[in-house]
Amino acid sequence: MRGASMTSLFSRRVHFVVGKGGVGKTTVAVALALIAAREGKRVLLIEMEPGGGAGGLLGMPEPAGYEARRSPAGVWLLAIDGRASLEEYLRLVVPVRRVLTAVFRSKIYQYFVAAAPGLKELMVVGKVWYEAERSEADGSRRWDVIVVDAPATGHSLQYLRMPRAARDAFGPGLVRQEAQRMEVLLEDPEKTAIDLVTMAEEVPVTETIETYSALTSELRLPMGMLVVNRVHRGTAPDELVRELKIGGKRLSPEEARVSEEIAARAAEENARAVMNRSQIERLHEAVPLPTLVLPAVFAEEFGAREALRVSEVLEAGWRVRGRTSSRQPRGKRL
Repeated sequence: MRGASMTSLFSRRVHFVVGKGGVGKTTVAVALALIAAREGKRVLLIEMEPGGGAGGLLGMPEPAGYEARRSPAGVWLLAIDGRASLEEYLRLVVPVRRVLTAVFRSKIYQYFVAAAPGLKELMVVGKVWYEAERSEADGSRRWDVIVVDAPATGHSLQYLRMPRAARDAFGPGLVRQEAQRMEVLLEDPEKTAIDLVTMAEEVPVTETIETYSALTSELRLPMGMLVVNRVHRGTAPDELVRELKIGGKRLSPEEARVSEEIAARAAEENARAVMNRSQIERLHEAVPLPTLVLPAVFAEEFGAREALRVSEVLEAGWRVRGRTSSRQPRGKRL
């Protein structure tokens, strides 16, 4: 990626956000969408599988549906369903409604949709491609930026592999032609970026390193940035932790117990910080991408307000990285 201005963050219109389940992938996808919306862009956030939590993080009372809806934050949201995507595609290529109705009701069609390996995954990627290329009546693009909240890593790779697999599996014809169009979008470094999200812990970091290898070596897809989420800083000095453990002479037994609990939590935070720093070093060595670190956010309930805050921290980190990178000699990386 050249430079690190906010412009370069969204110079590629389609961002697939990929990560292990539980690392905050949806939060980062929502944060990216919010940043783009604040830049005045028309943004579509896509949940690759129904039932995701992006709607709640955007302040929407209901989960995403197949029709795009505008959130209070200005981001449009939809959830892709493979079956619905196939039927939408068939409506585009088979304009005769009577014929379509007969097809949709037939048992052969029902069986085919249920049994065809990879068909739903292919249609999901096809829907992303359709929205990325979608135009208004005046010829302008419907969306300036599309952020895709991909499923957990293994399933994400299955989706991203599908266009190439379909191209190789089918002979000349419509399916191969459509698969090639999807593949062109996925592999275009001017249009698409795969952004990775992880936590600085051993298992997520190991999976992220393996995912990066698969995306770059096997699939050769264009990469974006790496976001390390929920990083602990460990701000309590060791001397303070020791003092809290010992407690003061004038403390009551109850106050002493509270002091010891605070000391235990502070020591735990420091230990997490040491572990996080070690894992971030692993990432720097194995995943050479522009990297942003997000601090752990503590909230009783993580909702729209917290997601907005994460987006502000992510945006500020990207701006700081841009200013720092512009002053670094070529070849050095943050």
